[in-house]
Amino acid sequence: MSLSPTAEAIKHYKVTFDWRNGFESWSKVPTTEKYHMLAPNLGLEATGADEIRDIIFGFCTENELQQELTDIIEHGQYVTCMLNLKTKSGERTQCVEVFLLDEEGRVDKIWAL
Repeated sequence: MSLSPTAEAIKHYKVTFDWRNGFESWSKVPTTEKYHMLAPNLGLEATGADEIRDIIFGFCTENELQQELTDIIEHGQYVTCMLNLKTKSGERTQCVEVFLLDEEGRVDKIWAL
């Protein structure tokens, strides 16, 4: 099954993710102006590009986060990524990120679980 253009952009971002230029790479994915991200296990929440850059990608940079995309699934308005994560201290965890797309195919909400 083929992915929508937005899901393909998310996939490309995840496959090529590097904490040094994370936000620059992410900014190529279409988003709504006030898109919102929640990462409850990390205590992170941000709305809009500036907060996402400062809070979410600040966390990625501080922890030199590495991501490995193990699977991506698109189901209607949802794109789900299964990830293996590793921090600079060597801590490893598995994560699921769910992206809700609006009617124009832009990312509107992200949950990192």
